[in-house]
Amino acid sequence: MGSAPAYGGEMKRAGDSGRYGCCIRWSLWVAAWCAGMTAWLGGIHPADAQIKQPGTHLRYGVEVEPHLLFMHDGHSWYGDDDGWGPGVRLSVPIIEDGPINTINNSLAIGFGLDWAHFKGHCWSPAWRVRPSPNDPYYHYWYEKCSANEIWVPVVLQWNFFFTDFVSAMAELGPSIVRRSWEYYVPCPGGWCKDTEADLDLEPLIFHAGVRLHFSQSVGMTIRLGWPYLSAGASLFF
Repeated sequence: MGSAPAYGGEMKRAGDSGRYGCCIRWSLWVAAWCAGMTAWLGGIHPADAQIKQPGTHLRYGVEVEPHLLFMHDGHSWYGDDDGWGPGVRLSVPIIEDGPINTINNSLAIGFGLDWAHFKGHCWSPAWRVRPSPNDPYYHYWYEKCSANEIWVPVVLQWNFFFTDFVSAMAELGPSIVRRSWEYYVPCPGGWCKDTEADLDLEPLIFHAGVRLHFSQSVGMTIRLGWPYLSAGASLFF
């Protein structure tokens, strides 16, 4: 169909305006998460601790991590910036013992694929004033629209092994993002729902997380940061 009306573009830009506030808010959550994890891990009995024993951690060729995620990336899709979906992360160790050779740590590179689905009223007050009854958009105020985001991150993952059961990680890196969304456009006989999409490069995403190792091959990973938080399994091969 034809190009998107001005309103469609305004919806996208309105979501972008809250990005830096969102980053600051979630940075504080990540800091609090890390502080809590540090306090908890600090209570580990010395006999169980491995953080000061370099190299005494699980050796694996690849970690496969399927997960469910809650997206909060700062785009106000239809007045709601919360989305849900599945994802997967593949992490390959590139430095088994290091980069600090006096503690039990490793460095990996991670490749991800994450999808989040958003939905809400098509004409949201987040990006357009509520139409009056004589406005042609009025009849579509309560119609439902949806948006989708696909993230493809590449991150550097720094792992810290505290015990056989507990390890933690920090991640930084860029991500490719494809966003698509629905809106209404004029068409013969009235108004029709159309879609638009764009492709962006987010220069930096960041997460902190903890793993619980139930065995040499199976664990659970919880991740918190920007643009999402996630929980899922960790499978080591």
